[in-house]
Amino acid sequence: MEVYDKRDKGYIEVWLTNAEQQLYDRKELTHQLLEKVDAKKCKVVYFLSGSDDLLSCTESLLKNNLGCA
Repeated sequence: MEVYDKRDKGYIEVWLTNAEQQLYDRKELTHQLLEKVDAKKCKVVYFLSGSDDLLSCTESLLKNNLGCA
């Protein structure tokens, strides 16, 4: 897990791998991260690893963006 404090911009980033997604309860983690800050001025943003093939997803994204899909 990687946590980046960007409260000056109004959020906290949390990056979770597939394994970490199974270990941590995001609701509880959010509560723990926000209990020491003004929750009205700060949000927790999660970035979750996917399970699809990165190469094929990137290829599809590029084709779509180039209008080749």
